[in-house]
Amino acid sequence: MSSTLHSPVLIVCALPQERAAIEALATGLEVAPLPGLALGALLRGSIDGTPVALLNCGVGKVAAAVATSAAMAIEPRCVISVGSAGALTHGFKVGDVVVAGEVLQHDFAAAEAGGFRLFGYGAETPSAGDPHIRTSAALIDAATAAALTAAQARNITLSRGRIATGDWFVNDATTRDAIAARTGADLVEMEGAAIAYTAARWGVPWLVIRSVSDAGDGAAAVSFWEYLELASANAAAIVRAILPVLPDR
Repeated sequence: MSSTLHSPVLIVCALPQERAAIEALATGLEVAPLPGLALGALLRGSIDGTPVALLNCGVGKVAAAVATSAAMAIEPRCVISVGSAGALTHGFKVGDVVVAGEVLQHDFAAAEAGGFRLFGYGAETPSAGDPHIRTSAALIDAATAAALTAAQARNITLSRGRIATGDWFVNDATTRDAIAARTGADLVEMEGAAIAYTAARWGVPWLVIRSVSDAGDGAAAVSFWEYLELASANAAAIVRAILPVLPDR
């Protein structure tokens, strides 16, 4: 097992634009080839002296889980899923950041005439509750406290909450509201729960950090691309602030 002194923090982004905001903070980046990953998908370097590995995992739960699993070969000491997300409620504005203490899969459900009914949450069948997982309370407390100064400096509204993941880009207010009603989540995106699930299976601490790019309504496709750069930069700033307090496994 590698020494934790040199074990990197694995930072996972779905899109190149999301990773670019993290890359801008890093130094000494080098391509790190690994089986199962496209060349250039994983970069290693450091941010403010903290060793990091920046993974471009691709979009969706399957791509995220496969890429994160492959990256476990570098023996990270913590995994952070970072990027953009749609707001599920009217309490958020573009650029707000949520540090998630819990994540779930909103599309892990029974499809019925009336819509979707989540299942497996806390029950032995079909999955012993795995679709809904929580990170360490101590980790989320430390991360949120460390992020507050950075958030204030950039005028970012920061909160901690619940994030829903599914293989849908939510671009419809009715669908958005249905996801919010059945999950009680704050934001919705496409990779976080899969990345968290993978990290948890490897026994690695994890966080999911997302910045709001859109409202998950009919204008989401336009808003997402318009505000992706802002959302990515805000999320990256919060990640940078959190790095010094992450555990050494």
